[in-house]
Amino acid sequence: MTALNQDYGTSLSWIAVDWGTSNLRVWAMDDKANILGSAESPLGMNAIAGDPKLSFEAVLLGLIDGWLPEGVMGLPVMICGMAGAKQGWLEAPYCDVPARPSDLAQGAVKPNVNDPRISVFILPGLCQRGDSDVMRGEETQLVGFMAGHPDFSGWVCLPGTHSKWARIAGGEITAFRTYMSGEVFALLSNNSILKHSVDDTWDDAAFADAVRAARTQPTAFLHSLFGVRAGALVAPAGTSVPPGASVLSGTVIGTEIADVLGLLEPGENIALIGAGKLASLYQAALAVHHHKAALQDGAAITLAGLSQAYGTLISASKEN
Repeated sequence: MTALNQDYGTSLSWIAVDWGTSNLRVWAMDDKANILGSAESPLGMNAIAGDPKLSFEAVLLGLIDGWLPEGVMGLPVMICGMAGAKQGWLEAPYCDVPARPSDLAQGAVKPNVNDPRISVFILPGLCQRGDSDVMRGEETQLVGFMAGHPDFSGWVCLPGTHSKWARIAGGEITAFRTYMSGEVFALLSNNSILKHSVDDTWDDAAFADAVRAARTQPTAFLHSLFGVRAGALVAPAGTSVPPGASVLSGTVIGTEIADVLGLLEPGENIALIGAGKLASLYQAALAVHHHKAALQDGAAITLAGLSQAYGTLISASKEN
């Protein structure tokens, strides 16, 4: 855990918190959404829920106590992520889609705290009925993206173990879909017969070919998976075989993207929020289908979303 004993005095207006399953990040913010400082901890929701000696309030204060100026009372703390789950600090009921950013801010819950210096707001996640789906944490990134791209219409992708795709139109999050692509890749490459064909070898062309095939033959997904193994077994001696990791990744990600492209309306765009190798793979897969998607920094987008929520709640409190 990293805690900073930095008193920001009257410059500190509020604190932003992204509380994930495995990690926790906090930022000291001024009234213009500038970052004064930051800290992080491995004490995500799972660690706290699994240890009766830990509490959400105590963990939070362990990071921010040195930031709080003398005499402060009720400093706003805006939290997104798993602190609002059933196993979290206080459950924040999901908002239904379609939802506007203001709906999410107004759905925040306030847990009771023992320390009068802070006033905590936990933002809700999103749910979709019918085509059942949920998200918690990513909705704040979507709000941050919408703040910077108010006229965007289309689908926003947040790659991950369970990738999220959300449709944005008319200033609303109108629908979303979750794909278990990352988990499926991990299961197949580590716990199935395909583990004998997957290593660290990589080939961009083989990945692109698999992405392309996933769209032209969308019903052949299960057959294509076995081809990752069979291709190496039947290849003539001395013949080069496409790396299994490239083909498997292209097949899984390509199937996900093919489904979304089938939902894309004329004139709609695609955006990506994320960083690192996984996000770059999604960017490359979209490029195979001639979609250019610039990567948006996830941390910056999260802060933008928390800032939007803070602004909405502060404005509402002044009106009341």
